[in-house]
Amino acid sequence: MTLSVLANIADLLAAAGVIGSLVFVAFEIRKSSEQARLSNWTAVLSSLREHKRRTDDPYVADLIVRGRADFESLSEAEKLSFGYWMEEMVLCFDGMILHQNSMAVGPQETRRAAVGAFAMHFAFPGCLAWYRWSGIGDRWPPKLVAAIEEGIRRAKDNAAAET
Repeated sequence: MTLSVLANIADLLAAAGVIGSLVFVAFEIRKSSEQARLSNWTAVLSSLREHKRRTDDPYVADLIVRGRADFESLSEAEKLSFGYWMEEMVLCFDGMILHQNSMAVGPQETRRAAVGAFAMHFAFPGCLAWYRWSGIGDRWPPKLVAAIEEGIRRAKDNAAAET
């Protein structure tokens, strides 16, 4: 075997090593990306659980029930509390909308879940009144506002279909 043949074999082995290394790096990046998507999803679910736990307080639960029914009937202090509760709810779904491409369940399912939640909440007249009153449509990211507006349209369509 000549030195030239050995050099060619060494080049082939080096190329195979580089390809093997690239495949390993790609596998590790994919694994890391999957873990990041799962972590993002878990963080969103944790914030939603924490938000829902606020209703463990009977006063807060009563305030939400009354606010959903008629936002204008609340006192100024109650409007503030209800408004913060609503804003926190929207912010919980903000992560889903803005980062829908990096969630474990995929972008379509993530957006569908958020828009469905908005449709459920904004079907209540008090929640819709709060949304119009709050002006968040003018100050929040357009992608999030579009999802909220889609949820509001869906809530109206659902109400119309029920009548």
